[in-house]
Amino acid sequence: MKTLLIITFLFLALASGNPPLSKESIKKIDKSVKELYPENKAEYSMLKLNLPEIDDPEILNSEGKWFAVLEKGEILGWLNIDKAWGRYHEFDYAMIVDTNFQISKLLVLNYAATHGNAVTGRKWLSKFNGFSPDSIPEYGRGIDAISGATISGNGLTESVAGSLNMLRKLQDHNLLK
Repeated sequence: MKTLLIITFLFLALASGNPPLSKESIKKIDKSVKELYPENKAEYSMLKLNLPEIDDPEILNSEGKWFAVLEKGEILGWLNIDKAWGRYHEFDYAMIVDTNFQISKLLVLNYAATHGNAVTGRKWLSKFNGFSPDSIPEYGRGIDAISGATISGNGLTESVAGSLNMLRKLQDHNLLK
């Protein structure tokens, strides 16, 4: 099962033109999905956003970043894999959203630098839980500022806010299938 999930993510990432996720990143995502949906055997399906009727460049640029989390065709939630900027580099994160469009879990998948790595802490990341397109997180308001990780914390918060705004667009265009 784990091998199938790794192969699926690698294939989807390559097909989307985004660099593939590491095995460690895929394991982190899989573990979090299992924690959120312990009774289910979740599968992932990349949302098809590059459709002829879509002319919004932001939606088109999100191709390969959004996945439905499914069990036997029933949607359990959505998974967004994106990047945020730290002080000198980008890092990957995953956001799991429930069917009420609220963040259930936020994970930093990789963070190469030692400075600013407080953004990888579970306690701090849990502050994002419950935010939605109707309630956008703001760094320093609702999301605590982190001493020594101001740039990374702000970058992650802004990227998550952008992803939640995209979630609203996907919902408005009936693309969350």
